[in-house]
Amino acid sequence: MRVAIPELDPSALYDVTVEDGHFSSVRAVAERDENDADTPELWPGFVEAHAHLALPANFDDSLDDPRISALQYLYHGITHVTDLFGFPLVKDGWEQGKRELGLPWPEVVHCGYAATATKDIDGHYGHGVEFPAPVFMLSVQDDLDTVLAANKARGATFLKVMYTEGAEQPESSKRFSRLPGNLLAHVPRVAAEHGLKAVIDCNTRDEVMQAYAFGFRIFAHPVRDVGLSAADWQTLEGARFVSTLSGLRPMIMEREDFLREYRRPGFRETQDLSNLDFVSKIEEPFGIQYEVQETRTAALVNMRDNSLAALERGALLIGTDCGNTGAFHGDALKGELDLLAGDDLGKPGLREALLRTATTTARGFFDELSGREPATDLIAEGSPATFNLIDPAAAGQPLSQLPRATYVRGTAVDRTALVRAIQDLRSTPTRGKVTV
Repeated sequence: MRVAIPELDPSALYDVTVEDGHFSSVRAVAERDENDADTPELWPGFVEAHAHLALPANFDDSLDDPRISALQYLYHGITHVTDLFGFPLVKDGWEQGKRELGLPWPEVVHCGYAATATKDIDGHYGHGVEFPAPVFMLSVQDDLDTVLAANKARGATFLKVMYTEGAEQPESSKRFSRLPGNLLAHVPRVAAEHGLKAVIDCNTRDEVMQAYAFGFRIFAHPVRDVGLSAADWQTLEGARFVSTLSGLRPMIMEREDFLREYRRPGFRETQDLSNLDFVSKIEEPFGIQYEVQETRTAALVNMRDNSLAALERGALLIGTDCGNTGAFHGDALKGELDLLAGDDLGKPGLREALLRTATTTARGFFDELSGREPATDLIAEGSPATFNLIDPAAAGQPLSQLPRATYVRGTAVDRTALVRAIQDLRSTPTRGKVTV
């Protein structure tokens, strides 16, 4: 196949061949015309850096069969998924699909169940208790070894810790209890002793600064209460943040926003269409009902600004918090790219930076959380041929456009077969839903 490979040389065209699931030849053959709108770009598979496969994204609170979720990811060219708590609840179904459906399958890495704080004197519980997936509560330092061992027994390869009071703006009230500092300080060290990375969930600048001082470097969300200053970024050297705009945005969306965004390519083919019926009838944003419209709107502005600042510094990971209501597996990551790009997609270098971050950078993150050395040559002779063919910039398509083709270890993904499998699962007595 004749392709451009921006990760190798954006000014060249390559002939690429695949044999036995691996790249057998990657050879530069010509100069690339920057106005070429036809020759596709070859990028590594997309990686979802913040998912919750065991949380119900549907507006009726139903949970899609994990086999459907896997197919939704592949349909959108997402070949690797990072689950940030709850995966053991759906692990059997995910692996059943991999064994039985005879289709390419995404890889997944997960933390098991998250760790959070106990109930405080004011009656607040730790963040995570409100979700329909279990979390571990940490009370004393010795609890850490118990939690880590329990999660590792379930296949976890990293730790997820909740450390937020739930504030979104400086004037916001407290919603959750937090781990005490003397306990939180031990978490990165103890996790490292178990051979695990630690990911932490924070909302505010102060929470991030405290967690950073205790040794945390991977943050599940960007700061949402303020825009970080240049001095803040200097203090936070080495920290990384997952974007997660898509998980928060449904709270403030108008009916027209939902209907427009759910027209993205692939939504009707892969998602439960009862969600379209639901959003077509809403009269006002959920944020107005829950009295958070203004604070969450401001939070999203800060999150995008801080995400783009992180992108400039090589500190961004792109993930969605999908599994939250209205943030759907597969579809949400493509929407996340559009949200990050905004009206600036034509800005020099932004498109390539976002694609690189959602593919090559995120794959390194996935490997890191898996406990293995990040792959350095994803597009090279002898490497597994897992990639997407994407319209070039000159074609003028949004980043949410479906890939022209997706390959998983050399096997082309047949989207028609994926849709047929999803429809078959939705036509069963369970309607493609599971209870956990």
